[in-house]
Amino acid sequence: MTVKRDLSTPDSGIAPIACTAPLGPWAGYRFDARHVFSTTSPHQRIDVVDLPAFGALGRAYRLDARFMASLADAHICHECMVHPLLLAHGAARRVLVLGGGDGGSAREILRHERVCEVVVAELDAQVPATIRQYMPALPDGAFDDPRTRLIIGDARDFVDAALARGERFDAVIFDLTEADGAAAPLHDAPFFGKIRALLAPGGGVALQLGAPWFDGTGVRRMCEALRRVFRIVTPMTAYVPLYGTLWALAIASDTLDVRRDVRASAGDTSSDVLPQPLRGLRHFSPARMSALLDIAPELADILGENGP
Repeated sequence: MTVKRDLSTPDSGIAPIACTAPLGPWAGYRFDARHVFSTTSPHQRIDVVDLPAFGALGRAYRLDARFMASLADAHICHECMVHPLLLAHGAARRVLVLGGGDGGSAREILRHERVCEVVVAELDAQVPATIRQYMPALPDGAFDDPRTRLIIGDARDFVDAALARGERFDAVIFDLTEADGAAAPLHDAPFFGKIRALLAPGGGVALQLGAPWFDGTGVRRMCEALRRVFRIVTPMTAYVPLYGTLWALAIASDTLDVRRDVRASAGDTSSDVLPQPLRGLRHFSPARMSALLDIAPELADILGENGP
């Protein structure tokens, strides 16, 4: 639940500013916003703004001028990455989040009662600090849960060190910035191969692919990289208002098939059979899996075929 300090104040009288963001190499979009907070960490610029277009839940944050999440719709990507994967697995106990400094993915993972540890490997300590102060409803206490371990540092270094220690995780969630710039090496086959080695038997990975309409080349490249490493790669799409377009995600595994295993875990396709901690979800339900997995024919060349 949101708290007072999360709520936007669209009638504050503060003049709006134009916040633009890229959709891909040749397109972009804008929101009118009201400035709340800005800082520059050693890694990036962080801005918190209120978006009157989203009303009282319009509080959002940006990293290097790209929108990351708003209280209005952050649940869409977090729920779609976390719950299909963990329901398909059915018994995940250790989960790794790469990035995830806003705590949204950790919040969703902690709904699963079998999970005993969530490791969040976030590059920038200023991100969780900012979110705790200005958008605490986004993590909703996830960083205070004793099952959560926040590690500050480069995700690549963490993965290399975890492999050297022989650690294994049942699921890995990529909650990173978009797959360009500094994050590009974390979205290609060599790094995916390391993630595969980090997974326990029966494990899987979930990640965002981007905007297939406006960055088809990048999304296709990531899908191809995943398929070079994992036997089963299942793309999904959902419209994310903050991102201004249809957004693509994927779940990859050598054993899990979310098309089959989510329904088996839930018992049938009705959302009311979900475990009690999952019954308050705002976007995802097993009944919606078919819609998330229904890739439009015009995007099939970009996202490829579902499943193995």
